[in-house]
Amino acid sequence: MRGALPVAILDQLSLTGEEVGIGRWTSFSEREWIRALAWLDLSGLAIYFLDQMHSAGGFDVLPASIRWGLERRREDNRLRTVEIVRELGTLSSSFESASARYAVLKGLALAGDYYPDPAFRTQYDHDFLLDPKDLDVAASVLGDAGYKPRGGGCPSVVVYRRPEPRIRFPATSTGLYSPRLDRSVEIHLTLWEEDEDRVRIMLPTDFLDRSVPRRWDGIGFIALSDEDSLLFQVLHAFRHILRNWCRLSIFLEIGHFLKARSSDTEFWSSFAERIEGIRWAREASLLIFTLAERVFRAQMPDDVRAMLSTNLSPALNLWIDRYGHRAALSNFNRDKSSLFLHREFVDIPSHWAAIRRRRLLPVHRPHRPPAVVFQRGFSSTGKFLMESTHAVRRLKFHSLAGVRYALEYPRWVLLRRLRLAAALRGA
Repeated sequence: MRGALPVAILDQLSLTGEEVGIGRWTSFSEREWIRALAWLDLSGLAIYFLDQMHSAGGFDVLPASIRWGLERRREDNRLRTVEIVRELGTLSSSFESASARYAVLKGLALAGDYYPDPAFRTQYDHDFLLDPKDLDVAASVLGDAGYKPRGGGCPSVVVYRRPEPRIRFPATSTGLYSPRLDRSVEIHLTLWEEDEDRVRIMLPTDFLDRSVPRRWDGIGFIALSDEDSLLFQVLHAFRHILRNWCRLSIFLEIGHFLKARSSDTEFWSSFAERIEGIRWAREASLLIFTLAERVFRAQMPDDVRAMLSTNLSPALNLWIDRYGHRAALSNFNRDKSSLFLHREFVDIPSHWAAIRRRRLLPVHRPHRPPAVVFQRGFSSTGKFLMESTHAVRRLKFHSLAGVRYALEYPRWVLLRRLRLAAALRGA
């Protein structure tokens, strides 16, 4: 979503501490606010924005329906977070009792440096890194807790779900925050999977050896080290950009981390040592940190920027300038400009040709939209109509976005060549 209101919201969430004037909020119509509220939901920013507006003293100038909607989301998510914390404590304790080696990824493992309170975040699953040797043990633990494996998907990620209740949410996106919306469990056997995206990143195998104990609200669990957690956050965001969907909240949270650790030279030295020799780790970090800087005005230390710079940096900065910042406003799902970025990281021409063909002309059936987002009913007719409408929308998107990509491609090639040549002359 683009427009003046989303830009104002991002200005309010800026990490520089600047506040948007009250008069700016009153200039928007209620219809604009309703659209922006849906965008806030999908971006993962709604409760962050609510907190900022309360802090700035501007909450009361918002339309009454928007105030009510935001407060309802906060209260639902608070209750949901209580359940998430409880579940994590139970699962972690069960893994430890079964002597399974694990580390929590994302979620509560990021509390503190990445966000101040878990109740600000919208979390839809529990992610664990697991020693592959303990996969059968984990399956037994999760089976005893009522989870069942879901077939398909990535071979290095096993997803478990509990039977979903047949819940009819209201016609807004409030279901996204509901305590009744169940959480899946994702068991990761590695932190990077190259088969789909064909980006070869050879990660170390000692993440679990370097893991550390953490606590939150009386709950203890094992998580990645600070350096490894940041690397995973970078790779997580990078993968989602390549796949045309990445919530803006990821960049806000990484921006909070950059701000919290801006003067921690010891950490950045350790991070540099950790990613040394990992191909594409510097480039992916520069990309994600720069997007956090552009969108939320996070402060990347100059020595960190210099440490991450490579020969590919001019092309990455060009992509961010021309496409990335704009695409971020729509959570990277409104066009196919990520293909220009993706090409920089794929070595084998035949692999790239297959990726581009699949992305431009997808032949698989569109993923079924989740009920909580699209508010479907449970009748056969209702499901068919909803899924058919979704399929037509996706067909229209792929057609138009593909044409725009083809028209833009020659311009990108030329601009990229000029930017790299200028960088060589200035070296």
